[in-house]
Parts: sequence; structure tokens; C-alpha cells
Amino acid sequence: MEFAFIDETSDVKFKDYFGICCATVNHTKYRTIKAGFQKILRDGGWDPEVEFKGSYLFSASKGCPEVTVEERIALAEKILRLNESDKNSRLKFAYLKLRTDDVKTEYLRYLPGLLGKVLPKATKKPGKDLISIQCDYRNDMSSDEVCVSVKPVLDAKGYTLFEDVVLVDSDFETVGILYADIVAYLVARADVISSDYELFEGITTEMANASGKIKKLRSSVRLINLIKKLDIYSIQ
Repeated sequence: MEFAFIDETSDVKFKDYFGICCATVNHTKYRTIKAGFQKILRDGGWDPEVEFKGSYLFSASKGCPEVTVEERIALAEKILRLNESDKNSRLKFAYLKLRTDDVKTEYLRYLPGLLGKVLPKATKKPGKDLISIQCDYRNDMSSDEVCVSVKPVLDAKGYTLFEDVVLVDSDFETVGILYADIVAYLVARADVISSDYELFEGITTEMANASGKIKKLRSSVRLINLIKKLDIYSIQ
């Protein structure tokens, strides 16, 4: 059985920026991922009542105040390294970026193609052709709408959807969604900051080293480089 977790991201400055991230993992590897993820956070002093979101990584005012930004980055590094196994990557990620003013329409339009890129062909063995799809909750769409959009690609790949698409409120227990959230946030930050030409105009080395945004860019790129299986796509 395969699990697919979907989350999306945007940007405060570039209002039309939109990204979707899909994380997939086989059921045989999920327990290791979830137990390890939660242990890393508990050992790092993160409050289980607070979700570990990508947008909290570089913000001391959000999330768990007892954990510093430097400690949060270290936790994210451990979480991403947890994805590594002796032979392969436990989780696979696919990320799609585009520009839009109509998020719902583009989400439903492009999610099937993204799933098609990251999902392997289903194995014709009992139980191995099942898939569970969970999406971070959005109040502008229903599980039925997501189900209708992805069903053709599931059929083409040979999967039977386990019950229905589930829209979930992310928290400490929704580890797959949190992985998708963290990766989406990091890729988007690296993407938008590196393309913000105004930020780099006339900047000196000293100014670059003191810039919070450039520090965020460097940390994001370093963390992204820890991800073994990440494919990034763009709609121009």
C-alpha cells in the first residue's frame, strides 16, 4: 500500500507564487518515518501540542518559543536525514511551482500530473495496489473535488483508492503532511529568494552575511540538498 501526502505553499511578497508538494511512502516504511520524526522533536524539546511547520523554521516568534531558530534548523536536518535508508530513500517528493491568482483551479488541475510523476506503477499483488491520499485541509475545496481530479491518474497507475481522499488539519500526528509542508516551504523559499533581484542589487559580502533573507536562502538550500528523492517541476 502506498501513502501520498499533499501540501501547498505560497509567498507573502510574490502573491501569485504557488507550489504543491507531494510526498509518497510505502506502508512498510511509514512506521519508521513517523516514530523517528516524533522522537526527534521530543528529544529536541519541541512541544507535541505544536506542529512543526516549515514556516516556523526561521521564526522565533512562531511555533515552540523554547526552541531557537538554530535548534529548529538542526531538527529539520535530522528529520530530513531520517528519510535516508541503507539502500534507498524512504520518502519520495515531487514539487510543482507556478504563478496563479486562482489557487483552487490550478491545484485541482495540476495535482493529478504531479501524482503521476511521483507514484510508481502499482504492483499486482493483494493489498499492494491500494493507495491512501491525504491533503492538508483547505476550506475552498472538498475531498470529492480532489478525488475526481486524481482518479484518472490512479486508474492509469493501477491503484484503488483506500476509502476516500482525506483533508486533514495538520498536527503532531500527521507526519506525512508535515514532511510535505517542510519540503514545500524550503523549496519555495529557495526559489523566491534567489529570484528576488532587488535583494541582491549592490550588495556587499558583509551585507550578504548579515542579511536574514540570504541566511534563510543558504539554510534552505543546504536542507534541500539532504533530500535524496526530490523532483522539481515548473509551469511557465
